[in-house]
Amino acid sequence: MEEISESDMDTLRELINIGIGRAAGILNELTLARVILEVPVVELINRENLGHHAGSFGGATASAVMIDFNGYIAGSTALVFDTPGAAALIYAITGEEFEKPELDVMMRETLKEVGNICINGVMGSIGNILHEHISYTPPRYEEDTVPDLFRHTSISKQMIIIVKTRFLVSEIDVNGYIMMLLEFSSLEKILSKIAETWDGSL
Repeated sequence: MEEISESDMDTLRELINIGIGRAAGILNELTLARVILEVPVVELINRENLGHHAGSFGGATASAVMIDFNGYIAGSTALVFDTPGAAALIYAITGEEFEKPELDVMMRETLKEVGNICINGVMGSIGNILHEHISYTPPRYEEDTVPDLFRHTSISKQMIIIVKTRFLVSEIDVNGYIMMLLEFSSLEKILSKIAETWDGSL
């Protein structure tokens, strides 16, 4: 694949920002809290470099919501938090008092719903520009180190789009990551469609 231009990356960032904005709107409608999502960083890396971009997690186990997709493009997308951050976010969204920095069954289900909304927001923006069929699996909860989250994928020649997000809820400020694992060919299809059709609106 040729070098990705800064213009392509800027458009990819804008697409992702639109999706995150829509996700924030849905979260605000569904919860009692005012949820603000910010996207300060969008990066594109090779899969083998994922460990170097997971510095904030160290070797600790992360809490993630994952959705696989296939069709015109194929890959996996995850919303990833350190576990204490995930717990703090769920307490803030539900309005419950923060009690413990781990996730019980009900909190995991809530996190799955948050992840589903955020991932669908981003994938929806990308899908709108592709105008092609994409199938999705139901969201699932995973606990693992960040480099091992995608260990079961059979995709070869993989790139990862990393979106660093800030969840601002009440007085809580939690960093999370949306990580999208893609085949080279899928990334090329997205960038090709951007070049052909993107006019700044969806």
